[in-house]
Amino acid sequence: MLIVFSISLFGHALVHRIFSSVARDFAFSQHWVRSFSIMNLVVICFLTVAASTPTLLWLFIGILLITLKFFPAILRFFLIRRLRSALIPLLDCMILGLQTGKSFRASFLSAVESQSGWVRVQMFEVLHSLQFTESGIAVKSALLADFLSEMRTIDQSQTRCVEQVKALRRHYKMLEDFRRRSGQASQQIKMQAIIVTALYLALFVFVIMQFGFEKHRNLLFGSGLVFIAGLVFIFYVGRRMKWTV
Repeated sequence: MLIVFSISLFGHALVHRIFSSVARDFAFSQHWVRSFSIMNLVVICFLTVAASTPTLLWLFIGILLITLKFFPAILRFFLIRRLRSALIPLLDCMILGLQTGKSFRASFLSAVESQSGWVRVQMFEVLHSLQFTESGIAVKSALLADFLSEMRTIDQSQTRCVEQVKALRRHYKMLEDFRRRSGQASQQIKMQAIIVTALYLALFVFVIMQFGFEKHRNLLFGSGLVFIAGLVFIFYVGRRMKWTV
């Protein structure tokens, strides 16, 4: 048991190291890191004592390691969406700072300091990249790269900064409106597809119960293929109907 527990502690240390790295990248609080580490250690100790074989314990550690491997990519996807929604309030704060007589970088710094969490970390990276032009952004994101390019252009111009920031805000506001309309259109199509699918399945079951399956097998298979083709066509048309900018 001592050998199993020692190997398990090594696994715990590895999980803690990976999670600490993820926490630094995504600006998690140290309280979360400590709580996760303690819970993980408690579970490992419990499985070491309670499990008759180490298989369950090592399976638990393996699942944690695999989860932490793919967790950053999934979390980054949702955080990028949050970052997109935070750009307009950030630009509003910058506009207010510029109108009160602050410089462009001072206004940007004030706007960044008003943010929190992962968004704050990413905006500080953009600000750092403005100050050191050879520096890049750690997180690979088309949204951040585009925003950095716009900020760099305005910073280098040094003229009519307020008007340029307002124009950039209108641009992001227009993109947000188009995405919302596109999402509403695709959501309506999905709801219609769900309703039609439910009606078809109900009719499919009714035909089988009333007339049997074997006698109408070809007809049922044919209708199923036609229905699936119709769904594919509906979603294809739905994607083409999305608003584009």
